[in-house]
Amino acid sequence: MNIKLNKKITSGVFMGAMLIAFAGCSGKSDAQTAKDTAAADHKAAPVAAPALDVPSGTYVMDKTHGYVTFSYLHKGLSHPQLRFNNVDATIELDAENPQESYVDVTIMAASIDSGVAKFDTHLNSPDFFNTAINPEITFESTAFTRVDATSGTMTGDLTMMGLSKPISFDVVLIGTNNGDDAAIGVEGRTKLMRSDWNLGKYVPYVGDEVSIVISAEFHKQE
Repeated sequence: MNIKLNKKITSGVFMGAMLIAFAGCSGKSDAQTAKDTAAADHKAAPVAAPALDVPSGTYVMDKTHGYVTFSYLHKGLSHPQLRFNNVDATIELDAENPQESYVDVTIMAASIDSGVAKFDTHLNSPDFFNTAINPEITFESTAFTRVDATSGTMTGDLTMMGLSKPISFDVVLIGTNNGDDAAIGVEGRTKLMRSDWNLGKYVPYVGDEVSIVISAEFHKQE
């Protein structure tokens, strides 16, 4: 996160210097140049977002309200909608500094559900997830860049088929509950190329790009 913010700040300083350097060429007054410089720095500054209105702590996904779904292009004709039914996820939330929070997700690959039993059996086979050898899919966050009060980018390592690769989710805070049962609702979206994790069977006949959506409610643990 710090690297991204520093790039933005550096960009603002650079833009300000360029405005000053070319002020004479543009014919602008010193006052106008200063105004332009301030505007450039304002645009480059990171967004100051407030703390979340729930307490910090460990939040565990409600398995009855947690969804991991994905889709892809099938033969150029449709976008099948599949899901995993057995998912565990935890957020170690720092409400004052959400960018310091941590997310851990574990998916039992054999719980894949296409709605067609024969296809599910094939997806569990060595042609695809080979779940007898690779029973789990995991995601562990490594950084969170906050865009505003309700959105940001979560980066982490996705391990699947024995391979770990970095991936980023666009994350949105759907809502919070600060009553007796403190809870938060979040949604994350990303896209990946399945062949990067040795899941490229039938590409390009069946699309390589996979769209993933995670939508879940998390409740604070005592």
